[in-house]
Amino acid sequence: MKQSKGRMVAVVGPTGSGKTKLAIHLAKKFNGVIISADSRQVYRGLDIGTNKEGTPGRCDDQPCRTIDGIGQLLIDIVDPGERFTLHDWLLQARYWLEPIMEKGQLPIIVGGTGLYVTALLEGYKLGGGRGAKNNQAVDFESLILMPDIDRVVLNEKSDKRFVKIFDDLIAETKRLLESGVSDEWLEKIGLDYRYAHRNVSGQLSRKEAIEQFQTASRQYIRRQITWWRHHGKVHTPASAAEASSLVSRFLKG
Repeated sequence: MKQSKGRMVAVVGPTGSGKTKLAIHLAKKFNGVIISADSRQVYRGLDIGTNKEGTPGRCDDQPCRTIDGIGQLLIDIVDPGERFTLHDWLLQARYWLEPIMEKGQLPIIVGGTGLYVTALLEGYKLGGGRGAKNNQAVDFESLILMPDIDRVVLNEKSDKRFVKIFDDLIAETKRLLESGVSDEWLEKIGLDYRYAHRNVSGQLSRKEAIEQFQTASRQYIRRQITWWRHHGKVHTPASAAEASSLVSRFLKG
């Protein structure tokens, strides 16, 4: 199904809400290409703690991850420890939009980093720093979808996931440290790595690391949800079928 130029879909929301699964469904149905909006999945080697899905590969000679034949761009593009900013992500995302649309495909922006998605959809100007909101005109229309999942369910999923991945995450964190990544960088890059690092460095026991992560994760999930109460008109489909219906109507104008 060929799409009108200048339209894109964003699938947003908190960790564990099923964003990627929904995006894959929509990409198959509407000839879509996924652009990841995750500030940590850009890093190679951060796989367990960022919950990367799919098989590493190449899409148009660029690194990507493929799930069921659908490629996800802007994943595994930076070495651990390197600085990667909102400015960098916007450059990369905007680079892909025109060729995707010119092919008659639908760009689907997917990720939990709300600032990245908002900056793209609202046309934040480059070079203004993390908090820049000097918007420029955008030449596309967007539809924002956020899977409708109860926050209690999200919290429970996050709690269970961290316990399940903890040992593998500790091993990954040790590999990152051995490769030369600094303690300071791991502390800043995300909750999973922060608490794994504190366990590896002896600051927290396994039990303490898990409990403190779970508390921090619940607060983060709340912030992810709250972000979208203040940035754009967000639709909350309860199913893939409902999401498909919304996208279909959007593409028809």
